[in-house]
Amino acid sequence: MHIFSAIVWLGGLMYQGAVVSPVVQQQGEAARVLQKMMGKRFSGFVWMSAWTMAATGTILMLLSPRFIWFRYADRWSVYLLLKQIIFILLVFYAFGLARMEVYLGSPSSNGGFNERAELYKMRVAQYRTISIALGIAAMLLAAAM
Repeated sequence: MHIFSAIVWLGGLMYQGAVVSPVVQQQGEAARVLQKMMGKRFSGFVWMSAWTMAATGTILMLLSPRFIWFRYADRWSVYLLLKQIIFILLVFYAFGLARMEVYLGSPSSNGGFNERAELYKMRVAQYRTISIALGIAAMLLAAAM
């Protein structure tokens, strides 16, 4: 479940960045409405994945014979600490993405056509890219463990 949740989260971000965003840029306003709807739907999967990863990661950590509280003496425990830091950053960026998507769908964004909305659209792309990089780093750390 832990790995499946990570794949859903990271795969969804990659799909949005590599497939949905380029199509929306070429297709215009009708595609933007669809992108907003897909973003809202994906947000639920992100939170489901985050909670599942937090629960299963905690269980896996506590059941491991290598785990000793606040002791970072070996490579495994250092990698575990780095994965935990990355997870916290991923949740932080997920909150940011969710807040920006809510703003972009609100009437105050003028349908996503004002200066602030344009800035938020750029930030969404940046947050998505950072989240993908962090997710890949976490998977590499997991493989190294």
